[in-house]
Amino acid sequence: MRAKLKIVLISGALLLGSAEMVARLESLVAPQWQLLGLAAYSMLLGLCLVGMFAAAFIPVAPVRWAFALFIALAGVIVETYQSSVEDHMPYDAFISMINASGSLHEAWGQYAGAMLIGGAQAALLLLGIGLSTHRVGRAHSRKLIASPLLILLALAGILFVRGGDGARGLPSGYTGAAYTLLYGYERATEVIQPRQPVTLPVIRPPRGDGDIVMLIDESISGQYLDINSSRGIYSGLKAPGKGVATHNFGLAASIAHCSAAVNYTLRHGGTRDDYIRINDSMPSIWAYAKRAGLETVYIDVPRTRRIFNNRMDESELKDIDQWIEFDDVPVQRRDHAAADALAGLLNDGKRQFIYLQKIGAHFPIHDKYPDDYMRFKPALPRGAFLDITDTGDRTGFSGSRESWVSYRNSYRNTLLWNVGAFFDRLLGQADLGNSTIIYTADHGQNLHERGGTGVITHCSPDPKPEEGLVPLVVLDTAQSAGRPGAIDWDAAAVTGRNRSSHFQIFPTVLALMGYDAKAVQSLYGDDLTTRNRAPFAFNYRFNARLGRSPSWKTIDLAHIAWPPEDDFRPVPGATRGQAVAARPPARSLARAGTPPGTK
Repeated sequence: MRAKLKIVLISGALLLGSAEMVARLESLVAPQWQLLGLAAYSMLLGLCLVGMFAAAFIPVAPVRWAFALFIALAGVIVETYQSSVEDHMPYDAFISMINASGSLHEAWGQYAGAMLIGGAQAALLLLGIGLSTHRVGRAHSRKLIASPLLILLALAGILFVRGGDGARGLPSGYTGAAYTLLYGYERATEVIQPRQPVTLPVIRPPRGDGDIVMLIDESISGQYLDINSSRGIYSGLKAPGKGVATHNFGLAASIAHCSAAVNYTLRHGGTRDDYIRINDSMPSIWAYAKRAGLETVYIDVPRTRRIFNNRMDESELKDIDQWIEFDDVPVQRRDHAAADALAGLLNDGKRQFIYLQKIGAHFPIHDKYPDDYMRFKPALPRGAFLDITDTGDRTGFSGSRESWVSYRNSYRNTLLWNVGAFFDRLLGQADLGNSTIIYTADHGQNLHERGGTGVITHCSPDPKPEEGLVPLVVLDTAQSAGRPGAIDWDAAAVTGRNRSSHFQIFPTVLALMGYDAKAVQSLYGDDLTTRNRAPFAFNYRFNARLGRSPSWKTIDLAHIAWPPEDDFRPVPGATRGQAVAARPPARSLARAGTPPGTK
């Protein structure tokens, strides 16, 4: 009877954490079977289950309880994270959670529900493994003690070889325990260091109004905008008017082809050759801004209700003066609510550093634009994703050659709304004055312009070059050129056109804040005023921890895939060229108003 109770308790813990297991299985069987991946995952899952149930029958009580406590506590961290963000917890996020443990009391106020789920699972696991058991024969006792530990060590070894990757969908207790072993190894070998304070000198203290804005869009391919292609979609950036000057750096190389890696590096200044150490131990962009005397503002469009996004954590939050979200604004209108919020900050007469993270064109794009912005057809079916910001769920999208035609048209419609109409709205009401806006996207997209099937647009293990190809534009005004220390953006754009990199943005922002350029360069490399001497490439093995090396995908602009000309039907009464270059409908902008619910 006691043995059955233990099995029920452990099964209950596994059931509470089953969502990630189901999601992992679904990803391996739909839309197409991945037999090798399914076999590998099934083997690892089976070993973890064997380890858990074997641990429950270890006859030596201190050993059994110690093992139960270890994996239960480690599992709380993993399950709390996964319940909060509704996604798998990677090893890097585990480290961030450990580093933020000092703010546990604040986290309880925001994530109490998720922590209760993690705590309930841990309690079931602790009791299921730890409760006393019937005696077992001496011949079995050594095996029961050794097997859970050996399986845990084997899992940690596999994750070590894979740089921390490979635990998606495994029981959170074993995942957290393996992560803990890896973390202990990195601490013992001094790979992970404490976050450092700002030490660089400010040689030009900021004066008056003149905001610095990092405007990071989501999933925007640079070759799909009119500033970079005759086939591109109206961006609102070619001739914005009102004295706004556009300095187009053309097509740029992103840091990586996944959102979290790029945003985390843009906020911490990691360099091509030393991004792990710098990202994890050097000051954040917020700390530099505070040291330079700027108010700091974070505008988070994708997330609501204070859920951290793209590896943001409590250590960054302490240097952020305003965190603006749009809890009550429909997903389709949030980028435009952000335009209003940014315009208000640009007009408020205060000197601020603003980091704005948009929704842009993140999947699913079916409903990211209003009906009257459907300029390109055939498009993806509408109505099923109105309240979805982003998801990995590809339900309803087959990935066939025909479906990619509809996808690319929906993508064009989304750009017209979330880029073109966004900038029309922002620049129509904002006074840039002495402000500088650096606009780019986190990564590009593989929209299967070359043909082929599949459903992945970025973060792929064998990426196409388009996944790391993004726009890069600097916006300021003519009056900005005359101020002391001003950057000659026209010359910089000529030097950097179609060869610049995301890695040059962080040192550029520090220069705008007034930090000594030579000191900045010695730590963070060249800024956007200098010709990029590194290969034109992005990193597709960003999480190269534990002895792994990053992998770089070179972008050859002579062989990239440009937007196909034969995807769509022209707007009635217009030529194809007019359809591509069309401005957003004026009546929609007039009707938009100020979205409610900003905070």
